[in-house]
Amino acid sequence: MSDDLAFRIQLGIVLPKMKEQIGDDLGKIVGELVDILRMGTRDGEELAVEPIKEILMKDFEIFIDENIMPEVAKKIAPPPEEEPAGEEGGGEDAAAEEG
Repeated sequence: MSDDLAFRIQLGIVLPKMKEQIGDDLGKIVGELVDILRMGTRDGEELAVEPIKEILMKDFEIFIDENIMPEVAKKIAPPPEEEPAGEEGGGEDAAAEEG
């Protein structure tokens, strides 16, 4: 896929859908994370945005790798269909053994 096409898809389809569908929920999760980190800071110590972003990016990567990409892989290359039980070894060989 060309970089230009990927960029257009990202900005025109993916990011708007993410904002619409998960933006509020993600904002709540981040708010909880900030609250937890605040509880763990000493008086006078300030939180920085970059470590919070780093935590989120790592969690996104784990979430996507474990929950999203396996489904994407199945859509791209579905697993081969298995033969129903009882049909293995059937056909001409089984008929020859019986007769």
